[in-house]
Amino acid sequence: MMMSKNLSSKRCLLLQALLLALLLSPIAGTVAQQIQLSNQIWSADVIRPSGQPVIPLFDGWFANADGSKSLCFSFFNLNSEQSLTIPLGTDNHLSDASLDAILPTHFDPLPPRYRHKFCVFTVTVPASFGIDETVVWNLSSASQSLSIPGHILPAYVLDEPASGGRGDVAPLVKLSADGVGVRGRKGLFSEAAISGRVGEAVNLSAWIEHPDEEIWVGWAKHSGPGVVEFDELEYMMRPAAGPTEVEATFAAPGRYIVRMQTIDSIAAFEFYCCHTNAYFTVDISN
Repeated sequence: MMMSKNLSSKRCLLLQALLLALLLSPIAGTVAQQIQLSNQIWSADVIRPSGQPVIPLFDGWFANADGSKSLCFSFFNLNSEQSLTIPLGTDNHLSDASLDAILPTHFDPLPPRYRHKFCVFTVTVPASFGIDETVVWNLSSASQSLSIPGHILPAYVLDEPASGGRGDVAPLVKLSADGVGVRGRKGLFSEAAISGRVGEAVNLSAWIEHPDEEIWVGWAKHSGPGVVEFDELEYMMRPAAGPTEVEATFAAPGRYIVRMQTIDSIAAFEFYCCHTNAYFTVDISN
């Protein structure tokens, strides 16, 4: 009987390994790249190296001290290798153009260690914004036009900038040693543009405070005309060890926005609390 149980267990493990191998098989990348959303079966096969669209997402909302509300938008790039550029305009816009928001135009591939890019920008609506009103983010890519409504339904309220239930708090970020510190997803913005030249490394730095010994920091191009390369895309750092710094190199002249996000650990993203955004404006000349 013991031998029979062992064989059964081995067969089960073999079957699990076979299913996993099929799920992760590179064969999916060799067939036609694009799958229309109406024909997709939601499995790992939806995520492909290239040819798939970026899906706009609504993470939720939080109230501000002045009575206004901030809506959090994020995205899920269904490509594991291909980044996409979607300029502002017909293919990338809000339903209400009068609202102040810094929409991303660059969309990194699917992060290998977490599900999607969380709350990359916010839209602040007035205190009078009704529960039946929406702000829609429209995003078109890979021949597919998608949209997501942002709203203030109670079920979507977010803890911000701290979660009493989890005992978590967003890192405090400053863009200079003696600057004003900000916590949370609305983030903070560089007061003046940082200047640089094409092909030359530009130093970007931030001072971060948090009770944990180590926290996560990630960098990304938010918008701009050319490729941006970072010496480190994401890493763990000690908040008490001085400023965190990255070297960014820009391939073309023009104005860029670089986005920094920080959280105690990437696992905390799944609880939709608590991270801080920072946005750096960079002007690059030849």
